[in-house]
Amino acid sequence: MYINITQDPPADVLETRKKYLRIIPYLLALVFCGILLAVFQIVFGSAHGDLVENIALVLFVGPGLGFFYFAEKLHDHKTLAPKQEKEIAEFCRQDHDIAAYCAKVVTMDRKLIKAEYDAFKARVEEM
Repeated sequence: MYINITQDPPADVLETRKKYLRIIPYLLALVFCGILLAVFQIVFGSAHGDLVENIALVLFVGPGLGFFYFAEKLHDHKTLAPKQEKEIAEFCRQDHDIAAYCAKVVTMDRKLIKAEYDAFKARVEEM
């Protein structure tokens, strides 16, 4: 997730996080179905073994890649640890743009997320 400190904070952070949290269990269920289908083919066999194996592979690989994609996006929406919040307080003292951004987030009545912390840290390191 790209965060531009000089612009307004994104307002849909919580909705996006909820969306990712809704999608991930469905993808994991499809991966589990692919595993079960592969185990069925190995244990019991089937007259259509090639087709069953291909379906199991598709059910495993496709949703598996989707799971890792959305899990990585969800990683950017993590809440911050207390140590990171203390670092952000220090970042606010060092840069007035970061302080203004944090004030905007507080007025939106939400907490900072990891993507914003990473953007703050990168900005401070540039200075």
